[in-house]
Amino acid sequence: MRFRRATVVIAAALALVWMVDSVRPTQAMPPFAQAYGMHCEACHSVVPALNAYGRYVQRTGYASLDPGTIHRANPIWIGESPFYDTQDPAEPHAIQWGNLAIHAAGYFGNDWTFHLHQWVYQSDLPGGTDTVWVTYNNLFHRDGHLFFGEIEAPAPSPFSQWFDLNGFAPPSFTVGEHTLPFADNRWGTKFAYVKKWFTGEVAYLGPSGDLNVATNFNPAETDRTFQWRLVDSLGYKPFEFGIYGGTGVAPVSNGFDRYNATAVYAQLDAQHGLPGALAIYQRGHDANPGTDFGPANSKAFSVEVYQPFLSNNAMLGLRDEYTNDGLGTGTHSGNIDLAFLAEHTVTERQAQGLIVNLEALLAQGATPGWRGQVWFVTTIGALKK
Repeated sequence: MRFRRATVVIAAALALVWMVDSVRPTQAMPPFAQAYGMHCEACHSVVPALNAYGRYVQRTGYASLDPGTIHRANPIWIGESPFYDTQDPAEPHAIQWGNLAIHAAGYFGNDWTFHLHQWVYQSDLPGGTDTVWVTYNNLFHRDGHLFFGEIEAPAPSPFSQWFDLNGFAPPSFTVGEHTLPFADNRWGTKFAYVKKWFTGEVAYLGPSGDLNVATNFNPAETDRTFQWRLVDSLGYKPFEFGIYGGTGVAPVSNGFDRYNATAVYAQLDAQHGLPGALAIYQRGHDANPGTDFGPANSKAFSVEVYQPFLSNNAMLGLRDEYTNDGLGTGTHSGNIDLAFLAEHTVTERQAQGLIVNLEALLAQGATPGWRGQVWFVTTIGALKK
């Protein structure tokens, strides 16, 4: 009994470390704003959180944009994000200046799109690959999009592009020895069918990491997952309803864990002065979470309400979350976030922005944590004539 209790405590501690390590999902596409001569609110509620149109562009792998227009801009852009976290296990109460990334997004010709996010430095250490994919878009009358590379999983858009610094708990908490991977960028392939208001996505995904692990689908070393999502965006309205889930096999200390999960979610954009909201409810099953663990039926939810102000240049969000791993560990947590688009410029010569993020992290039985980030992004070069 003592050994089992100690194992549960260790697993919970590893889950907390993973949550800290999974923060800062920061993405935006300044070359697109520069190419179209449009400001950020065309696709974003507040950078980097996407509105309904931005989510549609994301689902199509950017193929809903005009290639001739996109070709006018240099696809490469740079982001730097000094970061502060009172709970960082390596550098608590210290500013991490080493968060420099190179990004690229655009078209190859008219049928292929691409995206790259490569850290030069991350958390004051040499950086790794976050995202790199190419997509072929001329399938099923251009409604089909086939992705290859380290891709975003079939999941709600806020899992990859949101203004909170803390990642969402339901797709990514630990059950025994296995951490659910439903929000991770992973190597593999994905097919997305996007027809007007309907989207269906399926993907087969393996490891996360740099290029050297891209082909490592060895079952003894990496998690292999089939994931899917169905989305009803209700005729391009600012309300989205969907379900996502997956089934996979992951190595654990006493063999393999065959797991699955299914979730429902709904997202409403803020509009007409009223706040927006995101709600997620997920249930899962792990057949073999690891040594000294029996089968586990997990559940989790996340609810967030967010309100823009200052002419949509700022956003305040309040989130409440709960996870239960089915092994006796339940965790209640939440965060309060403030994002502010302090400066943004879009001209033919350059597109750039400065975003400030502040967060209070509240977890059951733990001391509150504080995080802050200043994120500067800029394109390189003027538009082609």
